[in-house]
Amino acid sequence: MNDSITFLHSSDWQLGMMRRFLGPDGQARWAQARLDAVMRIGEVAKQTSAAFVVVTGDVFEHNQVERQTILRACEALKRIEVPVVLLPGNHDALEPGSLWTSSQWLGHAPEHVKVVTDTLPREIVPGVEIVGAPWRSRRPVSDPAAPGYADLAPAPAGTKRILLAHGQLTSLSGGMSDVPTIDQTSLEAAVTDGRLHYIGLGDRHSTTEVTDRIWFSGTQEVTAPEETHPGNVLKVTLTAEEIEVESIRVGAWHMVEHHAELYDEESLTALEDWFAELPEKERTYVRLAADGSLPLPLLSRLDAMVDAQGEVFASVERWAKFWTVRPAPDAADLDALQLSGPARAAMEELRQALAGGDEGAGAALTLMHRLARDAG
Repeated sequence: MNDSITFLHSSDWQLGMMRRFLGPDGQARWAQARLDAVMRIGEVAKQTSAAFVVVTGDVFEHNQVERQTILRACEALKRIEVPVVLLPGNHDALEPGSLWTSSQWLGHAPEHVKVVTDTLPREIVPGVEIVGAPWRSRRPVSDPAAPGYADLAPAPAGTKRILLAHGQLTSLSGGMSDVPTIDQTSLEAAVTDGRLHYIGLGDRHSTTEVTDRIWFSGTQEVTAPEETHPGNVLKVTLTAEEIEVESIRVGAWHMVEHHAELYDEESLTALEDWFAELPEKERTYVRLAADGSLPLPLLSRLDAMVDAQGEVFASVERWAKFWTVRPAPDAADLDALQLSGPARAAMEELRQALAGGDEGAGAALTLMHRLARDAG
């Protein structure tokens, strides 16, 4: 197919993003993983003979990222040997004081990396034009993609034209977006009349096919458990009449949610087994929800298990909003602690408070049971 062109589409690198639920060690490893995924995009470009790479917005987390983040990003971009086109998004908008005009970026960005600063079509390789709609502020007043294509004439004969845009589609936002959204119907019309041949979108972190020629690539590395298909780059092949899009994984991390119902030893063992079966624990964050009630020994065992797994995984977080495991203290369990003096008096006071409906007393009893057990 002599008229074919292959390129890679990525977005939402958000280099410099912080995820404090990971802790200092996990955060450092995850931040490096985001850069590693960028470098893997370079490897994919080489393996697929891609002619260029486009990144449709939010390359950086914000315009005030640390100097080190910019310099390390430049080093990662050097590993991509083909032209790279970067689109400013809402996180790194092309506004006064933008990092795109900083001495750190201008002094270290590789020559083959270009930033979209206007809406003029430009030939990136022979026979392929790129047109972009860079964000100029975090609060646009109208459809953020429209400036990139609304006034275009059909592409010249033999030329494939690619739009780079960033933002949520009206059809997918559910009316929840607090900024203007992108009109899908207008995009499809621009494809139909020959103004555009592929529309690469950013902002949605999960890889999403809107139509065969309109795609969100998703983020190169997962950022939250809610994302359903992150960690990919899109390989796009265009011919005069056809398009082929393939999702290729470049991410290495996992963020998962899990809900456990805990009522007895069997359910607690099932949770332990679930943790044991997860692969790549050092690159996995778990947001754990749980409800039910457990006797104090099992509740202590649950606390110890979650704490221990937090040392093995990148992070295990008790999801406070959905953590409703209640103590079911048994008198024999408490009496078995053989406490005396003030400790015994405190235990009895907590038992009475729990009987009166004080859930905080249950948590305190559980802690007392665990500390006394461990001390014994």
